Order: sequence, then structure tokens, then C-alpha cells
Amino acid sequence: MSYDPNQPQQPDPGQQPQSPYGQPGQPQQPPYGQPQPPYEQPQWGQQPPPYYGQPVQPQQPPYGQPPQDYAPTQYVAPAYGAQPAPGYMPPQEPRRSRRGLWIVLGVIGGLIVLSCALCGILFVAGVGPLVGIIRSVAGPTYTVNQYYNAIEKQDYATAYSSYIDQNLTASNGQPLTQQVYTLAAQALDTVKGKVTNYNVTNVTTNSNTTNVTVSVTRANAPSYDVHLQLQQVNGSWKITAYDNI
Repeated sequence: MSYDPNQPQQPDPGQQPQSPYGQPGQPQQPPYGQPQPPYEQPQWGQQPPPYYGQPVQPQQPPYGQPPQDYAPTQYVAPAYGAQPAPGYMPPQEPRRSRRGLWIVLGVIGGLIVLSCALCGILFVAGVGPLVGIIRSVAGPTYTVNQYYNAIEKQDYATAYSSYIDQNLTASNGQPLTQQVYTLAAQALDTVKGKVTNYNVTNVTTNSNTTNVTVSVTRANAPSYDVHLQLQQVNGSWKITAYDNI
């Protein structure tokens, strides 16, 4: 076999190709982690083609997010009046404890019972007579104020018929009639002037009789005191005695 120097030299099949620098050549690999363009992003659910002999792992959806074709089941409340689906148990609200309500009701009931017992004790101890004393002062005082309110208006008919006892006698011992009373009041208006002011200054009780002192002011005279005596007549307080008008 002859050797032709013009023919290119064939590499030995069992010998690795030599690099330009005298070292065996290595196949070049693309940079780690960077795909060789062109590279298309695989669609969801499709296996991407391998490149450079390395298998590519399918991409996973972000953690906690379902795939696009996932449709979560949602509870839809039945329409008003419709029966719920078989096997469905509607959520039950937790039962509220009524312990606090019963405690409040118990406290209120205890206070009511205690107040009733206290009223009974006070009544037995003498509050009952005290109520009677208050009534014996308030009733006569109201009658006297209404009586002098009529006199201030010179309404002697009302003053006599509503607030004076009809069995009262005059200073001469004769029955005190409305005419006698009106003539005496008008004469006093002529001498001292009409009543311009009055004020209850003292109230005392003695058995079933109440004595009231009134300070009276007239237009043409200094103020003076009038002493009235009142008793209950047919359930109403009436003037049974007086020393002036």
C-alpha cells in the first residue's frame, strides 16, 4: 500500500479528535440552566422536548393555586321556601347562654322583695302615722291657698261656698251666711284696700284640727296675720274658724 501525500489524512477510528491546542476536544455544552434558543415555553400539561440530552421537568403550578381547569365546589343557599338538598345539614348557630339573664332577673327580684320588706318594717315602726301627718298639713295648706286666691280676685262667693264651713257663725253669734261674709270682705277692701299678696307662714296639727297662720298684705295697709282653723268636713278640709279676712 502506497502513501499519497496529496490525500487528506483520515483520523484513526479509535483515536479522539485533537483540538487545535493538542488536547482532546470536548463537545461544547450550553451554559448551565439556559436553554438553547429557540426555546418555547411548554403549555400546561404538555411535556417539553429535551434539549442537549437533559430531560426537562414539567412546570408545576404555584403553590396553593389550583390548575386552570379546576372548579371548586361552592355552597349555594336554597331559595326562600325551597327544601334543602338531601343529605345537607344547615349550619346550626351555637346556643347562647342565658345564665347572665337569669342572674339579672334574680337580682331584680331580690331587690323588689327587699324593698317590700323594708316598707313593711317602716310602716310598723311609725311611717304610717307620719303619712297621716303629711296629709293633715298638705290638705289644709292647699285649701288656704285656694281660699286666698279667690279673695285676691275678690271672688267672695267662691271663697265662701268652697272653703268655709256652712255651720260657721259670725262674731255676733248669728249664722255666717254668704251675704254677711261678702259684706264684711267688701268693707275691709274699702278701708285697707284689696289683698295684693299672701303667704302661709305656719301650720300646726292637733288631733283632727289644723291651725294655719297667713301673712296678708293689702294695698293701703301694712301686712297682718290671719289665724285660720280647719277641719275635715265630708272628706274635704274646710275653714271652721277665722279671726280676720
